[in-house]
Amino acid sequence: MLCGLLYLGAALFVPLSIAVLAYLTLRPAVSRLCKRGIPKSLASGLVILVAFLSIALIATLLYSPMQTWMDRAPESLHRFRGNFDSLTERIDEVNEAEESVRKTGEEIGVEQTLKIQVDQPGLIDSSYLINTTGSVLAFIMAIAVLTFFMLSTGDDLLNRILNVLPDEERRESVLRTIGDIQDNVGRYLAQISAINLGLAVAATLVMWAVGMPTPILWGVLAGLFNFIPYVGPLGATGLVLLAAGSAFDSSTRALMTAFAFWLVTAIEGQFITPAVVGRTLKVGPIVVLVAVAFWGVMWGLPGVLLAVPMLIMMRQIFAAFDSTFPLAVVLGEESCDESTEDCEPIKEDQPIAEMATS
Repeated sequence: MLCGLLYLGAALFVPLSIAVLAYLTLRPAVSRLCKRGIPKSLASGLVILVAFLSIALIATLLYSPMQTWMDRAPESLHRFRGNFDSLTERIDEVNEAEESVRKTGEEIGVEQTLKIQVDQPGLIDSSYLINTTGSVLAFIMAIAVLTFFMLSTGDDLLNRILNVLPDEERRESVLRTIGDIQDNVGRYLAQISAINLGLAVAATLVMWAVGMPTPILWGVLAGLFNFIPYVGPLGATGLVLLAAGSAFDSSTRALMTAFAFWLVTAIEGQFITPAVVGRTLKVGPIVVLVAVAFWGVMWGLPGVLLAVPMLIMMRQIFAAFDSTFPLAVVLGEESCDESTEDCEPIKEDQPIAEMATS
């Protein structure tokens, strides 16, 4: 029932979840401005304005190069096919077989009753684009309004909730849980944003060095896709391969360009992210991939982007209650205090079968 509710109520829960994450991430900045004597409503508005101006800057950097590639898309796809003839040999063989069957049918006098017509659709439908743009703008405005009111009046709502709780111990537990969520989610988003910004700069320089057109586009693409763990860099590499195949005359050069792009993302994923984000995330790739798949099915692309922050929030909430603490351990919470003598953490190099028999 809960999964069905999340799926059917995606139009409500997606902007609400993004607004909650934005509130947890931006609240420390609002608190710092309030300490300088700025009213809370004004501080909330300023922080949201800076955040959305940053998003607008990214969109501006992406718009012109993406428009160029979309205008050249039909020609680019034809050129890509020419550079990768081996990928289309089977299609050509099928076309030749169909022509041979047609001629044979005409020779023996068989009436041709089957006609196959393939119309190539346009890449962009203008009416769909207009409707989508309006929906995206309304979605962004809903998130901005929700985030503003959470930042400006969220503490009052929290105080009312705390007043309803029966004792001081419950209040401290709720405050501690909210503080842990804010610290972990905010730290993760800040760290991954800084990492992805560096990755965008590095990928831009690499694409410029190999002669790839619009290197800024591919750098920003690398940074944005890296918010999707494991799957995102592979998807971005596929797009770079497609674009490089249409931009260069040599298929070898296109493959080398895509390999250079993948190598940058692989170095970041193998060394930088685990070293910086490992302590905050504290969860294995299997759990992350399952979370990405689950929230992707529930909420589509926004769910994929929200998967890891939602995973961190769920871990902190589950850890606050004894009945759900085992679930928090599965999601990366420490199962015991390693400073005590009773704690014996599982060794990564020790097989589970040996532990069970020991």
